[in-house]
Amino acid sequence: MKIKTYIVLLCLPILWQCTRKEEMVITDPSARLTFSKDVVLYDTIFADLHYSTKRIKVYNPNNGALSISEIALAGGVSSPFKILINGQQGPVVRGLELIGGDSLLIVIDLFFSAMAQNTPYLVEDSIRFLVNGQEQKVLLKAVGRDATLIPSGDLPCATVWGDTKPIVLLGQTIVPAGCTLTVQKGTQVMASRGSSLDIKGTLVVTGEKDDSVYFGGLVFGKNPGQWLGLRFYEGSTGNKLSWFHVENAETGLSFTYTTTPTTITDITMDHGVFNDFTKSAVDVSYTDLRATNCLFFATSDAGTRLSKRGSGIFRYCTWAGYSYDYYRDGVSIEVNDPTGTLSLLVKHSIVWGDNFTSELVCDPAATVTVDSCLVKSLTAFPGIGTILNQDPQFESAVLRNFKLKSTSPAVNKSVPSPVTDDLEGILRDALPDLGCYEYKP
Repeated sequence: MKIKTYIVLLCLPILWQCTRKEEMVITDPSARLTFSKDVVLYDTIFADLHYSTKRIKVYNPNNGALSISEIALAGGVSSPFKILINGQQGPVVRGLELIGGDSLLIVIDLFFSAMAQNTPYLVEDSIRFLVNGQEQKVLLKAVGRDATLIPSGDLPCATVWGDTKPIVLLGQTIVPAGCTLTVQKGTQVMASRGSSLDIKGTLVVTGEKDDSVYFGGLVFGKNPGQWLGLRFYEGSTGNKLSWFHVENAETGLSFTYTTTPTTITDITMDHGVFNDFTKSAVDVSYTDLRATNCLFFATSDAGTRLSKRGSGIFRYCTWAGYSYDYYRDGVSIEVNDPTGTLSLLVKHSIVWGDNFTSELVCDPAATVTVDSCLVKSLTAFPGIGTILNQDPQFESAVLRNFKLKSTSPAVNKSVPSPVTDDLEGILRDALPDLGCYEYKP
């Protein structure tokens, strides 16, 4: 027995020398972990909805291993955040060892209940790391908001949405036939993924110059395709949208049908902005559409598509079809009318983009008139006073600033009309400019 013990003791130094350097545990209290992020920030998020999109990497940059005594949420089980550490569920995981040069993954979920507040509030916590008696932290921060959650299904008739709290759509929200949804100034309508606002009755949007109405997904910025958009159906009538913004959908505004409609839907809109769509900003058929002072940009497909029967009348609008953010497979305006039952009138507008040839493409059977516009096109459409193929000289298309430079050929090229202001509410002068923006020095 003594001989065996002696042999084991004799071999220990040899075994120790065989241990890889990065696996030898460092006990120096100055040894630190590093993180892919020191602060994890969420966009504005809404109460009573689950968020689980954040991840951080924890690195051991040292030559040797670190023994992590504890990784824990400071808020414990009551924290609105939940963590999953290399597959182990928090809020506390103990006794981890991270060899030199290695890393581990932490997935962060977030869920919190409404705070009975109408204004934004801070949701925060931290992840604590205890190594060799020293503590490190990663901060978790979010701006939370209470919201009115709208489940799938029919809305009550005469529903009114106001600006007290954001409206969050959780599915296919339907305005029934014969009913009206009124969206008041300042209202934010946010849609979860795959949701839509389906109008079989009437949609009335009453935004104002300094208090517009917003329709978008749950994530702001350039994030198209989050929801399905505003979808109108046969029988919908009396729709009027003023001072509004639609973004980040598959299609911003569309007409949906399964059998050939026997009636025409009517939509009137003014002071509207459409941007960031995986398909089109507007794609309608069997619709009479009237648009004034509207801006369309950042679409992967056609900016505006009109099909089948109906009409489109656009005054003081701007289409800016550029490929800076997405691959673009369409033109600014497309008219599909093989039967000659659709008419298009474009007045005092700019139809421009980075297609090599034309940004306005129409079936020969369609009735098309282009008056007092600036258009990129190989075709001279019927109408008067139109400028063909001259760069409108936007301030910065790459920065999404489609206001006009002083040298723009669109400045002072329109004529007085009943439209007295522009997209921002700026008064147009005696010689108005083309497009949705009036140039001001």
